[in-house]
Amino acid sequence: MVRLLGAALIMVACTGIGFRIARDYRERPRQLRGLMHALRVLQTEIEYTATPLPQALERVARRAPAPVKVLFETAAEGLRDPQQTLDTAFQAGMAALDAQSALRKQDYDVLWEFGRTLGTSDRLHQTQHIAATLEHLAALEREARDLQRRNERLWQYLGVLTGIALLILLS
Repeated sequence: MVRLLGAALIMVACTGIGFRIARDYRERPRQLRGLMHALRVLQTEIEYTATPLPQALERVARRAPAPVKVLFETAAEGLRDPQQTLDTAFQAGMAALDAQSALRKQDYDVLWEFGRTLGTSDRLHQTQHIAATLEHLAALEREARDLQRRNERLWQYLGVLTGIALLILLS
């Protein structure tokens, strides 16, 4: 009975690890698309409605999908503190997003570059920075979809097969 329970726990653990890694491959393209949607909304808020940045970030947070909305919510909350700069508020938002997302370092590098330029120029240049960031994110999203196609099932099968291999070795 104990051996059977141990074998079941090994299979569940290995399968769970494989499916968890596969989920990150599946979620990254979706989250990048959500981030691009949020940046398009921000671009609209800046370019056409000329909304001040703290309010624009709040509006984007309301329309952005989870977990991307955390980035803009945290940045907007940070801007309520008059002693905090936009750069530090955006960095705090990125840290909050990092805790909940499947995004990778190269995705955060693009966001970090964008955060450094956010609010430092006029509307025209700001929309150009957003457009450039959207191009970078679109390239990363294509790459993420390719990685998803190649690796999602691989990790699912690898988790199950590793569990079976451990059971064979331990029996």
